[in-house]
Amino acid sequence: MAWRILLLLAPTTGFSHDLHIRDNISIPIPPGFTALSPSLPGKLVVTSFEATPFIGKNGVFMADVGKTSGPAQELPGSNAINWPNSITVVGAEVFGFPAVALGDGFLVPSHTTGGVWIMEASPEPQTLKQPVKISQDRSGWFYHQAHFVDIDGDGLLDVVTARCQYAVWPWAKKQGELVWLKQPSKDALSGDSWQEHPMGEGPDFLFCVRPGKPFSLVAPEFITGQVVYWFMKDKKMKKRVLDTSIGPGFSCSWSDLNNDGHLDLLVTNHAMQNGSVFAYTFSSDDIETASISRHILASGFTPSKVKKGNGSPGDALPFHPLLNETGTKPHIFVSGDNSNSIFLLTPISQSSDNWTYHKEEVADLGADIGRPSIGDVDNDGFADIFVPLYNAKEVAHYTFAADTQKTTEILV
Repeated sequence: MAWRILLLLAPTTGFSHDLHIRDNISIPIPPGFTALSPSLPGKLVVTSFEATPFIGKNGVFMADVGKTSGPAQELPGSNAINWPNSITVVGAEVFGFPAVALGDGFLVPSHTTGGVWIMEASPEPQTLKQPVKISQDRSGWFYHQAHFVDIDGDGLLDVVTARCQYAVWPWAKKQGELVWLKQPSKDALSGDSWQEHPMGEGPDFLFCVRPGKPFSLVAPEFITGQVVYWFMKDKKMKKRVLDTSIGPGFSCSWSDLNNDGHLDLLVTNHAMQNGSVFAYTFSSDDIETASISRHILASGFTPSKVKKGNGSPGDALPFHPLLNETGTKPHIFVSGDNSNSIFLLTPISQSSDNWTYHKEEVADLGADIGRPSIGDVDNDGFADIFVPLYNAKEVAHYTFAADTQKTTEILV
């Protein structure tokens, strides 16, 4: 199959950046989420799952993607994890070895009961030979991600996670809940469940923690269509609803999108038709009380097949093609999810008050798009983008380079 790419980033930074395909990494099981981390230089972690009830295969893989590349290798025992989701790479300071933490399960029958898992981040683990589940099974509840933070001040990093009950049957209850799991003082990975503490109803799939504020996070709720800010006050989690009208919430991240020195919130929904990318700005850094402005950065994202269960877009990731070029507004890379396409949003102006972006469909890749990862894996100064192509069982690796041409066409 040949993929046609027509792309040029608008020259808002003095010169243009040209996107090229570097290679495609074969993954034995359809890939859904990817992750890069400074704790694993030159390595890409990938979670994979088949949607087939009862017999679907699962796995977590690691591939060399730096100056040298190699085939993806499965982390031992990961086939026992039922529909692995978003990846958190954990440094050696937590368990004594680099680890991967993730949630598993989804709304597909036979996959609805999930948990939170820890595994050693190596195809040849030396300490933790098999994945360990640290959560207690609760029938029909599944998990998407794990965030490490010392909630109770005992010096040990606990896990904050969201879980969801969302069976496909129309009569089944649909609900989300934010919980934290207390790390035990010893034998944390013995296989015993960490003690769980509910924090509040609402968060269901994905959330993003506010940088520098480990007890503050935003959850774009899929079930309620709300964007909710959660924060710790008087040793209790409280919440502020930021938006009630985005439709099914999907992903979010924090970034200084308009280059004014303050963090903004980037959010996507996951709509059957006309999905959007949103930005939220705040009148002060006190998000609990600040006035809020919403900006629609791009819209018109639609699945390639409009049907129940399909949606677009997926993730939106802010980044600079030349990574040290941080004095300008970031570009935004958008996964189309069920649209089978990837997109680039380029700011048309460097004015902090201008929220207009040029939306470019980079490529129609003929496959559902999972969670991309962006970083500089070969230390050339330019961003590398890894795009999981679910149906193709591949992760596409794109790279940037300086180019003075105004347009380019690439066939891959």
